[in-house]
Amino acid sequence: MDTFSLLDREWIPVVARSGERRHVSLRDSLLRAADFCRIDAGHPLQTAALYRLHLTLLYRSLRGPRDAEQGADWYLAGQFPDDVARYLDQYADRFCLFGPQPFMQVAGLDPAVVGENFRSHWTRLSTEEGSPNTTALFNVEARPGGNRSDALTPAQAALQLVAHQTFALGGLIKRFTTAARAAPVATAGLFLAEGANLHQTLCLNLVPYPAAMQEQDLPPWEEEPLTVEQIRARYDPEKPRVAAGYASRYAWPSRSVLLLPEETPEGVVVRSVGFGAGIPLEGAGEGSGTGTDPMVSLRPSRDPKNEQPFPYKLRRERMLWRDMTALLPDPAAQVSEDRKGGVKVKAGTPPKTVTHARAVMLAAAERLGQTRRPKPASSQDTPDDGWEEEGTPDARAPHPVIPVVVFGQLTDQGKAFAMRQETYTLPEAFIQNPEAFRDHVQAALTDAGTVGEGLRRSVHLLAHALLKKDGERDPHKDDVGKLAAQIPAEPTYWAGLDTPFRTYLLALDRDPKVALAGWHAALSRAAWAGWRTAEQAAGMNAVGLRAIEKSQGPLLKALGTLKNGDTP
Repeated sequence: MDTFSLLDREWIPVVARSGERRHVSLRDSLLRAADFCRIDAGHPLQTAALYRLHLTLLYRSLRGPRDAEQGADWYLAGQFPDDVARYLDQYADRFCLFGPQPFMQVAGLDPAVVGENFRSHWTRLSTEEGSPNTTALFNVEARPGGNRSDALTPAQAALQLVAHQTFALGGLIKRFTTAARAAPVATAGLFLAEGANLHQTLCLNLVPYPAAMQEQDLPPWEEEPLTVEQIRARYDPEKPRVAAGYASRYAWPSRSVLLLPEETPEGVVVRSVGFGAGIPLEGAGEGSGTGTDPMVSLRPSRDPKNEQPFPYKLRRERMLWRDMTALLPDPAAQVSEDRKGGVKVKAGTPPKTVTHARAVMLAAAERLGQTRRPKPASSQDTPDDGWEEEGTPDARAPHPVIPVVVFGQLTDQGKAFAMRQETYTLPEAFIQNPEAFRDHVQAALTDAGTVGEGLRRSVHLLAHALLKKDGERDPHKDDVGKLAAQIPAEPTYWAGLDTPFRTYLLALDRDPKVALAGWHAALSRAAWAGWRTAEQAAGMNAVGLRAIEKSQGPLLKALGTLKNGDTP
């Protein structure tokens, strides 16, 4: 049977320079990374897991970088040293999907030997196609008209395997143990800095690899293959294992899996798998101190009594831009809003990938002796003033920027109900002066929160006035809250600010004052758009008009705090 070598068979989904999406081998995606724009599986979790696999291989083969300067050397070289090719050849037999030492699997987990209760359909590995950790709404098979393929090709099985090892959620499993732990970063948002091509992206995200970490930091393919007996011993009693560094954390065996290939006239397929709990991880999934996962942003607890930070998670009702300070260099200003609109600022830890990407960009530009074009003094300058409007994610460009992608799954009580991938571009202002950039972003987000709170209070006053109807008795606060929640003013307001905030970030490179004026104008437009939904809910009758007149005060007051706030 074909063992399907992951190093030489085409299974890594990439975007070529022509814009064409294609599949290449793992060897090509590493050794010819500059020929491709990026990895793109069309699936956020699979894409993130593939990036982590590539970074793991580079850490172990290069034993570096030592610092941003060495990262800049590789960045400018356009290819990695020959150590990568030698490493791939050394461990080539451990990168076969099928065979005596299958990649990221437990060879002895054959249900015919260890028991049929270890057999599962391949969808056990999938986030959205039948997994017990998937909500019915998100489940492809459960949805009306949903369709699930009966079998996977080897390439598809490999993608499911690496994504599941990275994002498996904890829960009831009853194989080796009653309940299995979640993968190290199963619920965290993962941040990746992007370059102009795949090679640059990998260089930007290879944060310095401490020498003290390297000796014990072994991914599964550098260790002796796991056996069923070793896994049983881990759970009798449970003896968690420590992640020794970035590589072992990126390639943690969260689940014991064995893909069960079948020969068909169309070729080898996978319908079922051997499945059980993997190696339990000791400590927090995101790590701590110098061993913190480089792709994770740690945020301070909202509980004043709890000093332990927690990893940033994607939320259903809140896009990343509202938490943009989670990306900024230490000490990052972390903002929390209380119910009265007050703002508290605490220090947090941003993802190392983003801060390192900035350091590599600066080191590469300095190595080239590159000077920056003077930025226009005013937005009134003509387009031919020598200033590039868009910016380029390349340290060699006159106007460099750093796109940052966040990947993650949205969960609730151990169930996944969505996955998300967002991209925001950090402008040259971030590269040149991150502290000033942080202050600008902080001020913009504070203004947005002030106006949003004013709108929220006006909606509550409106709901109160509508229920009271000029009566003497005040309505119950629960009834007011329920009616206010049915008025989509706040969702309309926040939804209308995503694109203007992206525009504001890039406008900081030209003139921060003009950028702020544009942002304030956008806040006013979004606030009035939200308020119009409240007016429509109130109705144009006498009761509604009186309620509108009485309740818009907090919104007007909030808009009055803006330097360019529009009031009717």
